[in-house]
Amino acid sequence: MKKIVLLCFFTLFAYSNDNTLQPKKCEVIKLSNYTTLVSCHKLDYIVQTKQSRRDDEDNIKKITVLTKQESKIILNKRD
Repeated sequence: MKKIVLLCFFTLFAYSNDNTLQPKKCEVIKLSNYTTLVSCHKLDYIVQTKQSRRDDEDNIKKITVLTKQESKIILNKRD
């Protein structure tokens, strides 16, 4: 009986280990001082930043999502 319980435990552990959510492996390429390309799974993001005047100010200016079919701006902050 103990062997069956241990076998079930190890089988369940191996199955759950294969099906857990794995973190996405993203690749980050710095194109310039203010432009970065981030590639995750099947989406590419172009993040454009600006030089912030204050420390509490957000420095992200524009985020564009690139797919095979289209490109879409998801954040666009104006000065």
